[in-house]
Amino acid sequence: MTTPGIRSRSRRLAAFVPLLALGLTLSPASADAQSAVALGGPEACVPFGTAQLPPGLPSGAGQFGLDNLPTYDGAHAPSRVDLRTPRTQFNRFYEFALVEGAMLTRPRSGDAQPWRHVPTPSCLRGNIVAISVDDDEMVAVDDRGWMYTMDNVSQDPITWNWTSAWGAMLWSAPGQKVPGSTADGAPSGIENNSWALSVASPWDTKEYTDIAGRTHPVGLAKMTMVPALTGDGSRITYADPWLPNDNSYEIGGPLGGRFISSSLSASGSTTFVMNKYGDMYTRTFDFDSSGSDSVFFRYSWEDQSHKPSASNLIFELFDRGTAAVQLPAPDWAQQPKIDGEITSTISINTTGPGPDRRELRVEGRRDGVTGFWHKMLTDAEWTFEATGEELHDDLIDNAPTDRSVDTLAPPSPWGFTASLPSRDAMVDADLLLDIGLPYSVVDPRLLDAAGQAAAPSGYELHVDGFDPAATTRAASVTTPDGETIPVQLHSADGMRMYPRAAGLDAQPRHLIGAVELAPEVFDARGSDPAVAAFVDGWMKGKRIAPITMSATDSDLVVR
Repeated sequence: MTTPGIRSRSRRLAAFVPLLALGLTLSPASADAQSAVALGGPEACVPFGTAQLPPGLPSGAGQFGLDNLPTYDGAHAPSRVDLRTPRTQFNRFYEFALVEGAMLTRPRSGDAQPWRHVPTPSCLRGNIVAISVDDDEMVAVDDRGWMYTMDNVSQDPITWNWTSAWGAMLWSAPGQKVPGSTADGAPSGIENNSWALSVASPWDTKEYTDIAGRTHPVGLAKMTMVPALTGDGSRITYADPWLPNDNSYEIGGPLGGRFISSSLSASGSTTFVMNKYGDMYTRTFDFDSSGSDSVFFRYSWEDQSHKPSASNLIFELFDRGTAAVQLPAPDWAQQPKIDGEITSTISINTTGPGPDRRELRVEGRRDGVTGFWHKMLTDAEWTFEATGEELHDDLIDNAPTDRSVDTLAPPSPWGFTASLPSRDAMVDADLLLDIGLPYSVVDPRLLDAAGQAAAPSGYELHVDGFDPAATTRAASVTTPDGETIPVQLHSADGMRMYPRAAGLDAQPRHLIGAVELAPEVFDARGSDPAVAAFVDGWMKGKRIAPITMSATDSDLVVR
């Protein structure tokens, strides 16, 4: 005999099925979004490679085929590579350098070996202006801004190969430029530390942590992206080879997206930024770990501490007895100031498997000797290593005090008052999240269009300075009686396979999210009837409630 609860859930699921089909339909791009897609294309000699076939093999540091690479016989190759810059790069096994238009490599070992020429497609020789390496991949950028990926750079050189493909679907689009590029060429800062390749793999990184500090397995498809500083430096736009090539996805920057960075480095899904006064922040963030990919990842806004971690991504996705990725995504962590002279050249690299195995490096000088300051991600103090090498950049005004707020970008121009839906709708955010896959796919406006509209609850959500790239911001709820309850509004981008413009415009932007009460507000519900009614009637008795949103530059729809 079927219970009433199961019959009710079955009816809700049946009503939802056509909505999933709608959500997965490729929507047409707006004129603004179409103009955001770069015209032209990359060089045609490298259309396909193994980078499109993740996860690849475990890193082996093999050198088979190395002796077949021609030896560099010039005099301008670096004597050592300590920092990841657009002209010098390294992973745990190999070093790379751009010298006189040539790309060079050598093993990263105690005994210095000769530099050798990297096998490069003929159409790229002499045209590469910047490189970035992480894990087993390299991205090289030509003078027009197009990116080319060389795979297996932690393997035997005989397996190294190139592709120009990048973007949806499934890394099969014909190519992408570094974020910030123009129709005419690469970004003006391409040769500075303003962009980087970031790769987290199931072999070299293995795990990442959510906001609760719980570890989760990196998926077999890896987590690959190229974050770049754009605009005034407060925007961090990223290109992901599995997403549309439209520069619409961003990592919300420090201080609500208003911190203006002058330098950026990235490794293993950890992004490292610094401003012109030497204030530094790091954040672990990827499209997959932040809540945007409910197709391959399972998320929850509730505490998962009572559940064990899954041993692999398949178990985590399907076994509800294991912990889901707890949202929201972790925020930026401010790093301690360096008590010494530094330049704008910053660098982060992964030192081995594990979520905190990241080393930060900052070029500088101490007592007149050049070198770099370094520490592990969670260490409290910096150590200086002298090298005597020529500095890549000029020394900056490294203020001894925190000057993070001295050069803030203007707040976001968008503010909204949105009706919160009633909680008796057949399809709501709880159902979408519980099913999993549709949560980051189905825009709530599709629910309305499909006849699944929700009546207003009488509560209204108000938010000022709404930046869709930010993860968390202050907001408030107005009760039917006109009382105000402070809340936090969390969000993350939805998944889309069609291009759109950055920010908000007339084209709806789908976001997942949650409304959260601060612990002290939630705990005061016994003495505050308005909070008690809101918790019981709309929050379903919980401190945090999932929602799904659709935002334009003129309205916000919440479900």
